[in-house]
Amino acid sequence: MAATKTDSRSQTARARARQAMADELERARKRESKLVAVFSAIDARADAEAALGEALIELKGLGVAQADLAEMTGLSAREVGAAIRAAKDRTVTGEGTPETTDEQASDTASDHNGAEPH
Repeated sequence: MAATKTDSRSQTARARARQAMADELERARKRESKLVAVFSAIDARADAEAALGEALIELKGLGVAQADLAEMTGLSAREVGAAIRAAKDRTVTGEGTPETTDEQASDTASDHNGAEPH
């Protein structure tokens, strides 16, 4: 009868271990899901910041001073500057600007239309 008690304790211990592993796996899945949501939100925020900057750049192009942009929008001067930089950085890196590939194609074509290489 002592062997039966030991077997029963072993089974109970294994069941607890399985449950603990299942709980940990569930927590890991939840963490992963939440991290995906965080990264998506970060990407959306970066996109929104760049869109804001593009609109602010267009307003500057229409003659609105950067200080006036801050006052008109209720943003701080720092926020206006950061949004403009975000838009310019995105343009420089080529994100979201299909014109970049057109410019590269025209540059390549103009190289072949010039003088012969020496």
